[in-house]
Amino acid sequence: MYSISDISKLMGITAYTLRYYEKIGLLPNPKRLDGKQYGIRRYDDQDLRFIKFIHGLKQTGMKLKDIATFVEEGCYVTQEEPEIEVKVIFHKRIDILSKHIEKLEQQLTQLEVVKVSAQDKRNFYYSMLKKHGDEEKKLK
Repeated sequence: MYSISDISKLMGITAYTLRYYEKIGLLPNPKRLDGKQYGIRRYDDQDLRFIKFIHGLKQTGMKLKDIATFVEEGCYVTQEEPEIEVKVIFHKRIDILSKHIEKLEQQLTQLEVVKVSAQDKRNFYYSMLKKHGDEEKKLK
């Protein structure tokens, strides 16, 4: 079991962020050490995996609103729901992830353009150093 401090350190996010995610419904209410509503939060490995997933979506630029929509119905792997409802939820999640993947692919394309430009600029400066007798050693 992990405390909120442990999760915070493992994930590199603040305890405040974890509490906020819990407050807005991105994270389910964690187990409490003393079983009371306001006891010390305790997280297990399944909670940690879910937090990593949510945090990963956020780090890649997914909006909290979309993450909330993605998780609002909970985990359907363990629930017994009518087949039609489950399919609707799965289609909604697939749509959210597909749109997010498309945005990520666009960002990758943009990053590749910037990377090539930066490499070209660096190569230009290397060529200028060579023209000036390789003053690179003096710059270090």
